[in-house]
Amino acid sequence: MISYCVACYRPGYARRLIDELIRKSSAAYEILLWINVADAEFDRFLEDRIASGAPLRIIGRSAGNIGMAAYPRLFEQSTFDMVAQIDDDVVCVGPDLAQTARVVFGRFPQVGMLSADVWQDEYTTGARPPLEQYRLFDRAFDLYDGPIDGWFAVYRRSTIALCRGINPGRYGYLGAAIRSRLIAKKRFGLLCRRMQVFHVTGPYYASYFGALDSEIAKYESVGRADMVRWYTEERDRIPPREQLAERVRGIEQHLM
Repeated sequence: MISYCVACYRPGYARRLIDELIRKSSAAYEILLWINVADAEFDRFLEDRIASGAPLRIIGRSAGNIGMAAYPRLFEQSTFDMVAQIDDDVVCVGPDLAQTARVVFGRFPQVGMLSADVWQDEYTTGARPPLEQYRLFDRAFDLYDGPIDGWFAVYRRSTIALCRGINPGRYGYLGAAIRSRLIAKKRFGLLCRRMQVFHVTGPYYASYFGALDSEIAKYESVGRADMVRWYTEERDRIPPREQLAERVRGIEQHLM
């Protein structure tokens, strides 16, 4: 049914995502990974999951982090009729995402891409702009037309061809670029609020998951001074760890 594609360079996040996909996938699936980090503990984790029977394949490795450029290579190796692009800092997913996508694709042949909605609270936007920037497309299926990207995007197999020639680099907006090409063909890439994930964006949850310093370094490396400033300035205002832990437990319970 669905090929989950993940470029992994943040093992702390990626382990949680992979276990979520294994635990919450009831339909046929495969997990395709491109490894952008040298981490012996992560390698042991992957070996353990493969040995336990998880349909997980490592498609390639890079000595350095090639980020988004890995996804077209993963897409080429996928085998199912739906293909998902997933950021490795999606640490929790709602149930039945693949089944929901299949139903929507069956109902709307002009829709070639669905982005999952993201958990939002005072600590994270999940990278989604305010809902005011979206137009209701279909109320019954909770679909919205507006700015989306590939934090967790499900494509029809026919849509994958549209990524040819796109060079997203390390942190380009591959999902947004594919949506633009769909629009040019009078098709749609939509936000589906029936599908929800916890996408760790912002300094607060990054701190909880032990990734604050590495996230600042990432944004410094790509010249995102705005993000570096946000993460750095909030360092001294991050809530106590137990307060964040309680919030994370609540999000996980909500997405059961």
